[in-house]
Amino acid sequence: MLKCILIGLLAAIASLEECTFGASMMMRPLFTGPFVGLILGDVKSGIIFGAVLELMFMGSIMVGSATPPEVYSSSVLGIAIAIMNHAGVGTAVALALPVSVFLQMWRNFVYAVPASYGGKKIEAAIDHHDIKTAKRWHIFWMPAWIAIPSGLLVFLSTYFGAGPINKVIDLIPKFVTHGFDVAAGVLSAVGIALLIKMMGNKKLMPYLFLGFIAVEYLKMDIIGVAVAALCVALIAVNNMKFDEGGDF
Repeated sequence: MLKCILIGLLAAIASLEECTFGASMMMRPLFTGPFVGLILGDVKSGIIFGAVLELMFMGSIMVGSATPPEVYSSSVLGIAIAIMNHAGVGTAVALALPVSVFLQMWRNFVYAVPASYGGKKIEAAIDHHDIKTAKRWHIFWMPAWIAIPSGLLVFLSTYFGAGPINKVIDLIPKFVTHGFDVAAGVLSAVGIALLIKMMGNKKLMPYLFLGFIAVEYLKMDIIGVAVAALCVALIAVNNMKFDEGGDF
């Protein structure tokens, strides 16, 4: 029970990533996976499943009117169920994908209905110079519409998951779960392709190829590439020139 409650709380906090924490990327599967593994006593599996789901959802970022599948709570649920059932990455993907679509539909409903109502309440509070009420709606009530259902869904799924969900997984044919294993690799490539598409311009692409050369030909590890990229970024920023009298 306690582990399921902690996982539900983690999912609730993770669901607030984009609307409360300013898209810090700290609630992505790569970061939440180890915490799920820590709660369930299998950090290694949490890291592995989190890394796979991160690659799969790498391009799932809200930009403008684009509404990709919900990444945060769905990944927590997929990783948790896979670890609890001692299953493979295919199980994590099989659960994360449909749940992510459902949770994104719920988020769209929240943005359309409760958020609109909350926005009117905030405007009314500001008109009456009631800043405390406006902050309360903005910081607590509106995020609660997303966090509470997401946390409850993950809690109930993990709490009752050892029975019903395991039976459902057992009913899935082997070729289907194998297909999800293959899809995980394919979707990882799609995620990287979407990321490249977003950053694909003449100024940024050379940095991408430098990273590829460092990994493929120089055999540098991820930490080495990250440190080198940080140094290059600092050099580039320090060499930037701004017009003091104009815009950035």
